[in-house]
Amino acid sequence: MKIVVLDDSKTVLLTIQALLEELGVTDDEVSLFCEGHKALEYIEQHGADIIFSDINMPGMDGFEFVGRILELSHRFVSTLFIVSADEHYRDINHMKNIGAKRFIRKPIDAKHFNHFVALEIKKYKSRNKDAISLEIKPSSEAGSSEKIDWHEELALRMGIKVKHIPRLIESFTDETKNLSEQLKDAIEYKYYEQIEKYAHSLKGSSGNMQFFDLCELSSVMERAAQDTDIAFDYHGHYRLMHQEIETILQQLSQHSTH
Repeated sequence: MKIVVLDDSKTVLLTIQALLEELGVTDDEVSLFCEGHKALEYIEQHGADIIFSDINMPGMDGFEFVGRILELSHRFVSTLFIVSADEHYRDINHMKNIGAKRFIRKPIDAKHFNHFVALEIKKYKSRNKDAISLEIKPSSEAGSSEKIDWHEELALRMGIKVKHIPRLIESFTDETKNLSEQLKDAIEYKYYEQIEKYAHSLKGSSGNMQFFDLCELSSVMERAAQDTDIAFDYHGHYRLMHQEIETILQQLSQHSTH
């Protein structure tokens, strides 16, 4: 089986990979890409059975990527999943007009993901006469009488195993620090398109990690920049976001296993 996952957030990529593992997919069956043209090149050379694609990405965005994929083969319609935190129905409708049929909203709900993706994996295994039984495994082995630590609580909320959490924390920490600095610079120079881009990325990664206060703050910033709202207090709102980021990163550092 070949599964391709395309998203500009490493944290989201690792989350989807972890969720796929819960469905019996091995890491060597999954190829992760941050850039659309590299994912497309891989698919053209090696093919793919299931594809996940974000919408808003730098360079080749999801619209172009999906359009190119469906030009390669219309069979991808049933095995192409659009994964997006975008609330704009025009973008979803645009994807539908291109031919995309399946959508998974970020932050990703593990039960929703498992329900739809497991069916496609099961179909693939059945077509290839694979006798492996497909089971959705519990995300934590801790019993009800055991004390659930912070990592286990986060794993339960995300619907993945605890072993994935340290890697996701490391990815999210690095990604968030970088995006925060980029957002600060974009605000300083009033680059509204860049503000929207970085706020959107923060919204997606923080929501995926279940940090919903930061997700909402990022969403407000994204909408203001998208509308080029010059009356919006970008500096003041960034300070709120920065405080929330510092609180989250401090919490992650305290619970780090390193």
